[in-house]
Amino acid sequence: SSRHWGPIYVKITEAGFLQLFYEKGLEKPFREFKLEVNHEISDPKLQNYDESGRIHTIRIDRVLYREKRKYQPMPLVTHTGEREQVIKLGTIDYLDFISFISTIQNVLFHLTAIVDLSTIHQNYIEEEITVDVRDEFRGILAKGDNQLLEHSVTTHVHVLSFISGMEDCRIGLNDVLIKGNEVVSRHDIIPTTTTKWVRLHDCQFHSSVDEEAFHNSRIIVCTPLDACRFELMRFRTVFSEKTLPFTLRTMACVRGAEVELQSWVVVSTGFSSNRDSLSQVPCENVTIRHPVPPEWVNYFRRDSVL
Repeated sequence: SSRHWGPIYVKITEAGFLQLFYEKGLEKPFREFKLEVNHEISDPKLQNYDESGRIHTIRIDRVLYREKRKYQPMPLVTHTGEREQVIKLGTIDYLDFISFISTIQNVLFHLTAIVDLSTIHQNYIEEEITVDVRDEFRGILAKGDNQLLEHSVTTHVHVLSFISGMEDCRIGLNDVLIKGNEVVSRHDIIPTTTTKWVRLHDCQFHSSVDEEAFHNSRIIVCTPLDACRFELMRFRTVFSEKTLPFTLRTMACVRGAEVELQSWVVVSTGFSSNRDSLSQVPCENVTIRHPVPPEWVNYFRRDSVL
């Protein structure tokens, strides 16, 4: 195969254009495209790069969601997405990598909501709306006692909806400012309650949200984009747990020409992000990164001998 990695310079303009240059300082990019509402970022991956190590990669895909009927073994309606790769980028610098992902997420979040006139009269067989809430935690621990020195918790709320017409949706959160004033719709079969309230800080919204309505009622009122996964809202909260989910112990030992690096993950038995024992989600995909000098990479490789 003739496919190989090549060095380029990437620039993101204020207008939301992703520009690719062969070298930094050139005026005209060799490729340019505008980020759109139906673009999504893939999960980050590590791939083989060269004899010195691996490369962090990310894709920007154009995703089209459609309603499909399946008749085997019985009639079923599903909403699935079809992905088409727009571009794939990679870097060996992890800090540049996470900075690039954050920048792309910010651009997509602030894109203007555009109504597709061809789908206004779309009638779905089964209407559906999915709300995905994820917390992004970053913290710095002190050496020795593992005390939390600095931290930030950012919550990202994504929505994917298949609703006929242009209907407004209302979403409520466990916002401490509405504690005691909860309103349960008479259409709800089982009222939902919560005993854990959070205080929202620095709320930011997608352009489809009525911000004035939120500040007056603390209810998110929006006209969601049709068949398009987008970030509806983001806000910050304070980490209020008494213990961390787990701590990490690392020890390095040098014996002549050998360097031995060991790590232990110590899980806190009393920590649970979900108090409901029936719906607890285990901690998965734990990745531990040990920054090492580039010239050390080969020492951590093990070549198999046939």
